[in-house]
Amino acid sequence: MPRRIPGRRECLIGLMLTLGLGSVAAAQDTTGKARPDTASKRTVAKTKAHSTIRIPVKKKEAAGVVALPPKDTVAPTPVPVPVAPDTTIKADTMVKPDTMTKPDTMTKIDTAVIRPADTTTAAPVVEPPVPRAPRRQFGAFYVGLASGTSVPSGDIHNGYNPGFNITVPIGWDSRSMPLGVRLDISYDRLRGRTTFRSNGSTTALVTAGPGGTNYATGSPASGTTAPGYTAPTATTGATSTGTSSGYNGYAIATGTDATLASAMLDAKLRLPLLGSHSSTSIYVVGGGGLHYFLNYDKSLALTNPAAEQQKFAALHAATTAAVQSGLPYSAANYSSSGYTAITRPGANAGVGMQWGLRGADLFVEGRYVTIFTKDRSTNYWPVILGVTLR
Repeated sequence: MPRRIPGRRECLIGLMLTLGLGSVAAAQDTTGKARPDTASKRTVAKTKAHSTIRIPVKKKEAAGVVALPPKDTVAPTPVPVPVAPDTTIKADTMVKPDTMTKPDTMTKIDTAVIRPADTTTAAPVVEPPVPRAPRRQFGAFYVGLASGTSVPSGDIHNGYNPGFNITVPIGWDSRSMPLGVRLDISYDRLRGRTTFRSNGSTTALVTAGPGGTNYATGSPASGTTAPGYTAPTATTGATSTGTSSGYNGYAIATGTDATLASAMLDAKLRLPLLGSHSSTSIYVVGGGGLHYFLNYDKSLALTNPAAEQQKFAALHAATTAAVQSGLPYSAANYSSSGYTAITRPGANAGVGMQWGLRGADLFVEGRYVTIFTKDRSTNYWPVILGVTLR
């Protein structure tokens, strides 16, 4: 192996060591004791040179030669040596859980400190809807108010003008079928005329046999002050030929309004115009009810004596006597005990149209009403416009 040649730095360091060793040997006296080298101390004290680099010295190098550390050397990172696990240690299977310690059930949770969980960050839990049993749609009840006019028809048209009508409909409509039921409570008032429509006079001779005419006119009878009319051929105020379907007597236009209250129960059939579930429909009604005449003896019994003539025979006789004598009719000539008002059944049928709104229906309706008064029926037409609320 070739010998390494010392460098300049190594030679300088060796020279300094040699000079130091020589000065130490010269300082010894003849007795063999070393004298203190004061000059050397002063020099060392002045210089105080220290090396910041530790120079390792290898034993194999030649004497007086010191190897310098290489530049920019980095100490190697120690590699960890894996240690095999100790498989000789066994787990302690003899340790048993402490079953003697019982949980403290007496400690209460301070609910005042516990705050509700923050639900702003967590997504809400959506529970599936609970299926409900289908509800049966029984139908729709409604109540309303209507008003309009009542037009007299038949015999009473001669002595009365159209009046007014007020009706309160109360009903029920099925949702599954176009059927319904309606109760109408109504009030009608027919305006009395001061003269008869047929002759323009306050009196008229009524000749009504079986299937006979309504109000007839004839020549004036001798001894009567009722111009233009013949005297009755039968007993005054009684039925002619002894039948209940004929009457000869006088009628008087009193100018008194005829009033009646009615309660009619009808069936209703709807005919939708825009589909089966449309709220706009045409409908028909029909049924029957009761009609109460409030002042029959002062109105219809005088202007239409062919109706209820048997019950009001005394009233008709007093009326005829007054006409024949030329005196005005006076209620003092007639005892009205028990006959001031009457109640009679009747029937009706009509047609209407309704428009559905939010929770309400507008309707317009016209119907024909006939009341089963004796001998001659009493008829009129109510035409009304109203609203019902569901």
